[in-house]
Amino acid sequence: MATTANYAFSSDGEYFAHCGNDGKLKIWDTSTGRLKQEYVSNFHLSSPCCVLAWLYVSSQTTNTSPSPWKKRRKKSISDESSQKGIVAMGSTNGKVTLYDTTTSSITAQLDGHSGTVTAVTWSENVGLFTAAGDHHIIQWNLQENGVKCKWKSGKGKTTSLAVSIDGKSLLSGERVIKWWDLNTKQLIRTFTGHANQVTCFCTIKMTSGNNYVISGACGDGYLNVWALDEQRNERTPVASLALQDDPISVSTNISVNSQVMVLVVTRSGQAHLFQYQPNGQSKPLKPSLNIAIASDINQKDSVQQISILNARLTEDQKLLLAYGTYLNPIFEKVTPDFSDKVQCLVRSEYKKNKDRKEEISKVKSTIIEGNVEYLAPGIIETTQKKIRSSSGSQLLLKDRLENLSLSAESNPTGKTVSTGSNRAQLLIQGLNSKDKTILTNIFLTKNESIIRNTIAKLPIQAIGPLLKELTILLQGKTYTSKIAVRWLEALLTAHAGHLLSQADLVELFGPILSLIDAKLTLLTELSKLKGRVSLVTGQISQTMEEHDKDISEDCLVYQDSDSSDEDGGVEDEDLESESDENWEEISNQEDEVQDDQDNPEEQIDEDGRNTNSDDEDEESISS
Repeated sequence: MATTANYAFSSDGEYFAHCGNDGKLKIWDTSTGRLKQEYVSNFHLSSPCCVLAWLYVSSQTTNTSPSPWKKRRKKSISDESSQKGIVAMGSTNGKVTLYDTTTSSITAQLDGHSGTVTAVTWSENVGLFTAAGDHHIIQWNLQENGVKCKWKSGKGKTTSLAVSIDGKSLLSGERVIKWWDLNTKQLIRTFTGHANQVTCFCTIKMTSGNNYVISGACGDGYLNVWALDEQRNERTPVASLALQDDPISVSTNISVNSQVMVLVVTRSGQAHLFQYQPNGQSKPLKPSLNIAIASDINQKDSVQQISILNARLTEDQKLLLAYGTYLNPIFEKVTPDFSDKVQCLVRSEYKKNKDRKEEISKVKSTIIEGNVEYLAPGIIETTQKKIRSSSGSQLLLKDRLENLSLSAESNPTGKTVSTGSNRAQLLIQGLNSKDKTILTNIFLTKNESIIRNTIAKLPIQAIGPLLKELTILLQGKTYTSKIAVRWLEALLTAHAGHLLSQADLVELFGPILSLIDAKLTLLTELSKLKGRVSLVTGQISQTMEEHDKDISEDCLVYQDSDSSDEDGGVEDEDLESESDENWEEISNQEDEVQDDQDNPEEQIDEDGRNTNSDDEDEESISS
């Protein structure tokens, strides 16, 4: 079985290995449930483990340079056939580390990938295979600790690998499943049936000689069974197994009557057991048995589910379950009960005995070489002594509440207030309660020294919630964005070492990086728009200045406030003189009309002329 996970059972089921985000490799004995070995790599913070797999090789395989005096010793048959367990761990820096469980040390470190190792698988027939983010698959030579063969897997990201039981072909899972011939390294066929990345493989070989592979992907809700037969032209799965959640591990076993038992563990913490008979079924097969583990009802009022971490089928048709937590897992062999469709196991609370606590809290002696100090893995208990001053300088509750205020100006004399401590306490309270008022009062400050002191006195547990709040502030307006940038700069300066040790660093800073990229894409367009706006506004202001200058040169305005009354009198006099002249003309016209009426002797001839006026004209001519 091959999965994209950092935990796995050994092939015989005797041991269980897990490498967490802290970089610690832990190996438990499944029969006793005790922690057998614990190892921490020197590069566990910079390049944590992504995937791991168990290898069982002969003791002579990895001995590249044996000592000359060991050759004189006659090798026995037991020595030649002895095998040792090795855990192969793929890390984010592209290297594969081989950890020997017999000597509790690193035997080799394989270097051949330029990207994060995404899948590891092992086969006793053909050896170790790995895939990485550089889109290459490598077959390793463990005798020389080098690359045996390397070829390009394709454009997609390979997230799972599996070798067929006969060792003649290799399966790589992306969104599609690629079937490779190991002799020629050529692609035999491609299977398409999953919408998302394939996360787990499990190969089967029937007694009839037919080879099958079971694949599972996240978000699909089913497992597909594929037939590895070159003569079949069908590229569709021969069967499907219905699931209610994403699979995280798959284990198979073939019974006496050629019936395939498939055990699947889902992310919801439950196990599903299928009884599959390869007979060309078209409908999705439902599980024959569902296994769930619950806590003891007597210990708590409500029933609490205990998650199943991993499971595998043993040779005696039993279920080896690992449940609880990775800090203290519990291993148990269970016989399946098919009398009911659901088998619920009621177990007591997780073991919290004193022996377990003492085993974890043991710390080896510190090795000091010069100025370098090496700390062995373990939990160091530090007891802080309570310092009490004899002068009785403890403050009252009222004074403590006053010291927690943010206004440092109104502090009474004799009371020392640390603004950074106060703001750190209020910031923790605001992050826990998600109070917008407290967070706004904390964030809206321009004093960089206060920001640095607050970040320096902030505990590590509050870094994650603080990053989420700063991400929200960065998405706001310009003022809030500037403040968020100052806080983010101080946070990165003070806690850079802790942030680099986090495995979910990409998830924490992913929204911030995407926001920065989105703003950078708009920077060029905004710069062009700013230049155009400044050019237009400059032209408008220049035009307005020229227009005002022309008006001031063409129009001359003279104003005398003292002559305002005189000007009004002159205008009145002109109006009166014009009216008097009009009255005189009108009176003259009326007098002429009256004279015409008083002299009727004037006659008008047929042509409309005045006879009197003609006589007068003649007299004037004769004269």
